[in-house]
Amino acid sequence: MTDTGFARFGADDRLVWCNAAFAALFGVAPGAFSSGVTITGLLGDVGARRLRQAGFVDHPACGGGRARLSAGLGEAGELLLSARLADSTPHQPAPQPSGLGDPITLWEKTSLVLECMSQGVMAFDSNLELVAWNRRVLDLLSINPDFPRYRQPYEEVVRHIAERGGYGAGDVETLVQQRLAHIRSASWPFYNERMHPDGLVIETVTLALSGGGFVTTYTDITERKLAERELAASRELFELAIRAAREGISQWDLRDDTLWLSPQWWALLGYDSVDIGDSRACWERLIHPDDRPAALALVDDVRTGRVAESQELQRYFHKSGAIVHLDTRSIAVSGPDGRPFRIVGSYTDVTETIRAAEAVRAAKDEAERALQDLKEAQVHLIQAEKMAALGSLVAGVTHEINTPIGIALSGASLLADKARDLRLLFDAGTMRRGDFAGFMETVDEATHLMLLNIERAARLMQSFKQIAVDQASEERRVFDLNDYIHEVLRSLGMRVRRSGHAVRVSCPEDLTLDSYPGAISQILTNLVMNSIIHGYDSGEIGRLDIAARCDGDAVELIYADDGKGIPEAIQARVFEPFFTTCRDRGGSGLGLNILYTLVTRTLRGTVRLDSGSGRGATFILRFPRAMARARRLA
Repeated sequence: MTDTGFARFGADDRLVWCNAAFAALFGVAPGAFSSGVTITGLLGDVGARRLRQAGFVDHPACGGGRARLSAGLGEAGELLLSARLADSTPHQPAPQPSGLGDPITLWEKTSLVLECMSQGVMAFDSNLELVAWNRRVLDLLSINPDFPRYRQPYEEVVRHIAERGGYGAGDVETLVQQRLAHIRSASWPFYNERMHPDGLVIETVTLALSGGGFVTTYTDITERKLAERELAASRELFELAIRAAREGISQWDLRDDTLWLSPQWWALLGYDSVDIGDSRACWERLIHPDDRPAALALVDDVRTGRVAESQELQRYFHKSGAIVHLDTRSIAVSGPDGRPFRIVGSYTDVTETIRAAEAVRAAKDEAERALQDLKEAQVHLIQAEKMAALGSLVAGVTHEINTPIGIALSGASLLADKARDLRLLFDAGTMRRGDFAGFMETVDEATHLMLLNIERAARLMQSFKQIAVDQASEERRVFDLNDYIHEVLRSLGMRVRRSGHAVRVSCPEDLTLDSYPGAISQILTNLVMNSIIHGYDSGEIGRLDIAARCDGDAVELIYADDGKGIPEAIQARVFEPFFTTCRDRGGSGLGLNILYTLVTRTLRGTVRLDSGSGRGATFILRFPRAMARARRLA
């Protein structure tokens, strides 16, 4: 382009850029780079100081001869240098003052400035001949560096650029004529954008010169266009996301107190934004009065920086008058100074979720009340079952006592009759020795019979009293398990004898428990009655076995019958309350449930069922031999 060398040095005197001519003159690498080359290192201390003071200096060139360096001031303290051999002549020798005391040609100064520009530049005079350019334009327009550019006509430059751009011969001439016509008729200035086949986007700005001609700058705006397209795509995507999302979006500008609400926000409340219009007053009017103070307080907290992000549930009035629950998330957007200037919010309609939760809560409360009622009813029914068991016990004991009491009563009646007859004989003076001997024999037999039956009745009464007290009081005491099992069976004697079943007990004589006898009485009663009611068909006679053994600190009590058994399909439900298969025969469905409760809660043990259709039912109970006593408080 020129034999003149150009270079730009930064405010720190380091070389920033130079052209090929400058690099050849002083032996440095051409182009824009960051290197250790400085003016002082290039010219020495004396030469650098003279250049700064006088504005020019002569310095030996690498290829021989001396080069004249001229300096001009650039922006931000930069130094712009031009250099040429002392015997070379510039293309345009029009001298201009440099401002530093040495004449620099207009061409040198212009070229130096153009080379420092990041834009491509081409200037044409009034004859449409190229008079100025820089190296950047070669790269942007794909101009061959060997193409003779100075004083080239405009159409030749356009033709060269078109040919380099891949246009055909006919297309090149058409393009040249169109460009010439455009230049001659264009309104100044004018702006244009062109995309090269390789995707490079060039922005051209053309300005008319006062003496004729024009200057065109060429700027690579590819990255800017890509950024604009990406921004537009992001904005479009954001708008599509807002339109597609179910959530409503709000934006509150705290600087001018303006509020924007998305169409989805209005749709959540049944409105169209044109119905009311975005404003703080409308928003405050739609929010529930009870939630309004908290929402306004949140805005103040964000405005003052106390809160950066929040989530809360707010209620709004729907167009229909209903209440809409919106899950509101707010985020503060801060500026460079750290102060929030905008609040962005998202709103999700959770009304159905809230209503469902309220319905679940109400159903839960109702279920808890029903469960409480059921527990109370179960307690009452269990108590009634216990009273019924006591009633059955009373009836059985009454029947058992009737016999010995009746015999004792008959003996007493016979003895009274014999005593009255003896008194009559005695009063009449006709009593003989044989009469008295017969009376004494009758007395002996009657009193013996009366004592036996009264003792039997006393034993029955004692058993009844003990079992009744145990079942009613549920107190804990030490007792003999074998004796207690027989006492319970005596209280059930009438029911067992009526059924015809045989009962066999196998229990060690010395097995004592420190536990709750009332619970064991209730358990055995329920097991025996369960076998009598459910285990056998009418008229069928079976055997009931009760076995107990000590296993360390635990007792294993096994109750078994040889009845029809329990089907596997219902075994998982036999301990459920109110479950029975014989409700028509008086079954309440509480017998085994009471048994399970007494074993697991009162006796702190376990119960297991082993049964099957046709092979009887076996209940295996395991519980501590001695219940742990409550720790005495100091």
